[in-house]
Amino acid sequence: MGVMRPELVMKSIVPVVMAGVLGIYGLVIAVIISTGIPDTGYCMFGGYAHLASGLSCGLAGLAAGMAIGIVGDAG
Repeated sequence: MGVMRPELVMKSIVPVVMAGVLGIYGLVIAVIISTGIPDTGYCMFGGYAHLASGLSCGLAGLAAGMAIGIVGDAG
């Protein structure tokens, strides 16, 4: 694509960068959640709260990734 139409190179890099940003955001959230887990006295409410926050971050990243892929494919 870059040889035939060089003007599309920057347009094609944007979805890749955005997907990388989503991946890094997920890792940051995972580190924040894992540092909040105590060694002892981890209650059920805290476990479900961490599960819900991880699921919401992951599913939001999945939806954003799908949207980025669709927009990137459309050009």
